[in-house]
Amino acid sequence: MPTTVVGFRLGCDERGRQVTVILTEAGVLHRCHGPLGLKPTPVKPDVPTSVDPHPVPRQAARLRKIHADLTGRAYGRVLVAPACVRLETSEHPLHANPYGPHAPPVHPELLEEFVGLAPSGPRSLDEALHAFYEAIGVASRYKHPLPAGHQASPLSPRAADALRVLARGSAIGSPARRAVGWRVTAQEVRLHVGARGEALGHREVTELQAALAAWLRLNPEPGTPAVSAPSSGTESGTRVPSPTRADRERVGGRRQGGTSG
Repeated sequence: MPTTVVGFRLGCDERGRQVTVILTEAGVLHRCHGPLGLKPTPVKPDVPTSVDPHPVPRQAARLRKIHADLTGRAYGRVLVAPACVRLETSEHPLHANPYGPHAPPVHPELLEEFVGLAPSGPRSLDEALHAFYEAIGVASRYKHPLPAGHQASPLSPRAADALRVLARGSAIGSPARRAVGWRVTAQEVRLHVGARGEALGHREVTELQAALAAWLRLNPEPGTPAVSAPSSGTESGTRVPSPTRADRERVGGRRQGGTSG
């Protein structure tokens, strides 16, 4: 019986490694890894919990996390773009209690056929998952929906597009060719240098956003008039308080005393 899967293959040029991960319609995650250009080694499948009434969406969230973790670890070379593929190989039946002696065995044929049949061309993981949900009859959903009753300030068209990308569980980042860059997901904002990175705290993200907004005001796109910086009350990020009446009286007293002598 044919099996529908969704997955991807990513490579890391720095380490010379590759990783392939697929999710089946039974909710089982299969993966394999190994050196670039050589036959990879399959690892133990990741099965859903036996009591989970919605195994596929929950395992799809794991697939997203694996993809995010790999790209965060410099697996930026897309060897097989995310894709939904219908395979001729039948998936092993999943036991009602798929643990211990009943755990599913590795299934390298599924992984090999996926790599061989996956279509070429760029696709996002979100697009592939949407096609997978439609193929197996599961309603598609946002990975990070906005809270009910959430009243947010209006966003620019570009920010609104970014919000939709993050709400679907995808990531936004700097070009992969840059050694120093950034990556934003619904969970975190991360700066990285090569394979090493660090996530910013909420307050740091707020301060960075304010600084970037100020920089964009001072450095608009070509053809747009620049906005001058405030000339009074602030310097180097520190607000200078206005003088009080007592301050003015003290200053006036000093001036009178200085002129009398």
